[in-house]
Amino acid sequence: MVPSRTQLLRGRTNACSFGWKRVARLALSFAAVFAVPGGVALFAQTVPTNPPAATSSLTASASTASNNVAVIPNAGSTNTDWAAARFATTCAGCHSLTVKLTGPPLSQVSAWPTNQLKAAIKRMEKNVGPLTDDQITALADLLKSPNVDERIKTAQARIQAQFMAKMAPPDAAIGQALFLGQRPLQNSGLQCSACHTARGFGGDLGPNLNGVYAKMGDMALVSAIQKAAFKVMEPAYRNHPVTTQEAMHLAKYFSTLNPKAKPTAPFPYATVGTGFALAGLLGMVVYYRQGRSGRERTLQRRRK
Repeated sequence: MVPSRTQLLRGRTNACSFGWKRVARLALSFAAVFAVPGGVALFAQTVPTNPPAATSSLTASASTASNNVAVIPNAGSTNTDWAAARFATTCAGCHSLTVKLTGPPLSQVSAWPTNQLKAAIKRMEKNVGPLTDDQITALADLLKSPNVDERIKTAQARIQAQFMAKMAPPDAAIGQALFLGQRPLQNSGLQCSACHTARGFGGDLGPNLNGVYAKMGDMALVSAIQKAAFKVMEPAYRNHPVTTQEAMHLAKYFSTLNPKAKPTAPFPYATVGTGFALAGLLGMVVYYRQGRSGRERTLQRRRK
């Protein structure tokens, strides 16, 4: 007996439904096997039970985090070198003279035409706030100065001394606790180890920070931590800024890390689980298309 068209369509629907359910169960199983243990492993690694202690001890004098914010000098202030101080507190978090940070190194801009350099500084207002014409001119003159490196280092040392006089001494142990989330940030920001690894602990979304202090130095690193002018970090910390005191603690902790230590990358369970889930979905599509094509050919032969 030749089955009717209705019976063939019903059989095709039932077979397709069975195929979808079977492949979906396989995809979910793969995702659960890899993604769920991966999340547990990542959480366990991000918040270790007994992390290695930082080199400095936790001091009572540094137990209360300050809400002070880095001082941005004004062009009309009594600073001996306003432009160098402004660069140290505002620009150094993203730019160095010789090393590529978030932005390119600036050692070559001294050869630029003055108008081109001023235009480039003007474009940075979206990151650093409004600048007057006099301020832009002062920064351009700084970058064209033959002793620009010396001027910036002098300004950094002076500003660091001012910080040290107003706040508790930076403590690497506090910085480590802030990094790992064992001590909450004052403005409820996300812990650094959720995205970054240091001394073998943390996540892998952001770069490893073992060598960040050797690359940036003290003041530039404090500025970078506070401003967080990075595509991923900026939205997360826009309404939860890191205080200057916390940035100093974190920079002190980073200064204790071995820049030559090889990063230990955890097995990406969550990534692998997502990959298997996507592969399962792809398999479902292929299975459905092949099954549909085969059943349509069978139906056409039976019609003949």
